[in-house]
Amino acid sequence: MNTIQSIELFVAINLSIIGLSHFLQPKIWVDFFTYLHSKQNVGNIINALIALGMGSIILAFHFIWSWPRILITLYGLSQVVKALLYLTFPSVGIKSMSRVTMEKAHKFKWAGLLMFLLSSSIFYNLIQTSSI
Repeated sequence: MNTIQSIELFVAINLSIIGLSHFLQPKIWVDFFTYLHSKQNVGNIINALIALGMGSIILAFHFIWSWPRILITLYGLSQVVKALLYLTFPSVGIKSMSRVTMEKAHKFKWAGLLMFLLSSSIFYNLIQTSSI
């Protein structure tokens, strides 16, 4: 397995677990973001650093702009941009977290389904290329 395939496996594992968690347990994610929001700037920094960690690893080792692998690169790029935005304009991150409520918990299910479907397609591609 080469570096690109290793990053793809890393992304697939993370997205499948986080996606399933979002889909099956959306209320724990509401609790998580509500807690982060209660910490204001500190919560925003934690949220941004989580995104930066994932996104920067992806971009550092998976800078591919051809279909379908571009989806992984774009995911990494979106996480880096999110981190940049939240760390340079903290009010944006804090406002984003303020929108998370128990009444909107169902939205985590849709995000989780999307993450799980993306992870499934990555796993499928890795299996097809005999990388795992």
